[in-house]
Amino acid sequence: MSGIIKPKALQPGDTVALVAPSEPIDRVQLSRVEAYMTRSGYNVKAGNNVLAKIGDYAAGTVRQRAEDLNNAFADPEVKAVFTLVGGMVASQILESVDFELIKKNPKIFVGYSDATTLQMAILAKIGMLTFHGPNALSLPDFKVSGYTLTNLWRVLTATSAVGTIKPQSVWQEVRQGSAEGILFGGNLSCLSKLLGTAFDPIAKLDNIFGKEEKFILFWEEDYEQFSEIMRMLWQIRNSGFFARVSGMVVGKLTAVAEVDYQDFPPKKQLIREVTEPFNFPILYGVDFGHDVPKATIPVGLRTAMDTKKFTLEILEAAVV
Repeated sequence: MSGIIKPKALQPGDTVALVAPSEPIDRVQLSRVEAYMTRSGYNVKAGNNVLAKIGDYAAGTVRQRAEDLNNAFADPEVKAVFTLVGGMVASQILESVDFELIKKNPKIFVGYSDATTLQMAILAKIGMLTFHGPNALSLPDFKVSGYTLTNLWRVLTATSAVGTIKPQSVWQEVRQGSAEGILFGGNLSCLSKLLGTAFDPIAKLDNIFGKEEKFILFWEEDYEQFSEIMRMLWQIRNSGFFARVSGMVVGKLTAVAEVDYQDFPPKKQLIREVTEPFNFPILYGVDFGHDVPKATIPVGLRTAMDTKKFTLEILEAAVV
C-alpha cells in the first residue's frame, strides 16, 4: 500500500494552466476565463492548442490535446491544471498521456464531467488525488462570494482538513446510516466505461489503499436515460466493487429522464434495489455534478457521511 499522492496547495500569484481535453472553446470564452483567473490573483497559461477544434466535438487532434495536458504538468511554473469544459472524447487521449511525467510532477487537477475519465485514469496509473470540481469555463459565471467558488478555492488552498460539506439544496436519504471510507467516483458514465480497460481505477485500488479499505462511491450524471444509469450501476456491482463500498453519495442528476420505457420505477427505488444486498447508507441529491451550486470533491480522501445529519465530512486536507 503506497497511499494517495497529494499535490501542493495553491498560493496567491501561482500559475494556473488551462487545457481542453474534450470539447472545443472559442477565443471569447478563453479570454473570459483568463480575465477571471487574473482577477482572482493567479497567472494563467493556456495550452498551445487550446483553441484548436475538430467540428464542434473535439478540441483538436489526439496529439494536440494530449500534448497540452502533458506540457501543463511538465511546466515547473504551473501549480494547478483546470479543464476548460467537458464533452465525450477525453478517452481518446489516454494512451498519449504521460502518467510517469504526472507522477513526477503532481499538481492540482480540477474538472468534472468528461474530466472524470482523466481523473480515474490518473488514479489508476499513479495514485494521485484529483478534484471533481467546476470546469474553468464556468468560473466567471459564479458569484464571487457564492458557495461554488468559496468552496473551490478553500479546498485547493487550505492545508487543514477540508471539513464538512453541508446541504446548499435539498438532500434526501435513500438508505439510513453513517459510514466512513475513501471518496471515489465522479461522472458515472465515464467511470463505468473505464472498467476492464488498462485505465480501470477499481482494479488498482488495492495497490493504492490496501485490500481492507472501504470506499464511499460518489457519482453524478446528466442528459442520460435512467435505464442507462441502471446498466452502469449494475456493471459496477457486477465488477465486485460494491463489496468494498461503505456508503454511496448521489449528486445531481441533471436532465435525467426515461424515454425507452413508459412504466419505469422511481430513481431512488431503483438505486435502493441495485444496492440492497450490501445495505450501505445512501445520500441523494448532494450538491455536485452539472447543477449549481457545486462542491469541489477531492477524489481519494478519507470521508465520513451521515444520512440523518445530511453531512459529508472530508477528514483530511486535500493539499500539502
